[in-house]
Amino acid sequence: MSLSGIRDVSLINNPPEGRLPVSTYVMEHNDEVLRQAIIHELSRQGQVFYVHNRVQTIARCAKKLSELVPEARIRVAHAK
Repeated sequence: MSLSGIRDVSLINNPPEGRLPVSTYVMEHNDEVLRQAIIHELSRQGQVFYVHNRVQTIARCAKKLSELVPEARIRVAHAK
C-alpha cells in the first residue's frame, strides 16, 4: 500500500540505546534478495521479522520461507 501511495511508510528513526538503527528497504519481491538478507541477519546472530498481510495465506508463506531458507527457524504469529 505504501508503493501505491495509499499509506505512508512507517520508519523507526531512533533505535533503543546501544542498538543499531533499523534499515528499511522497499522493493519488488525477489526471493534471492530475501534469502540473502535473512542469511546475513542470522549470520550475525540477529533475528528477522517477516510481515505477511493475510492470515488466510500465512501458513503457505511460512512454508515458502522455510523452503527458501531451510536453516532458519520459522514461527507464525497473528492476532486473528
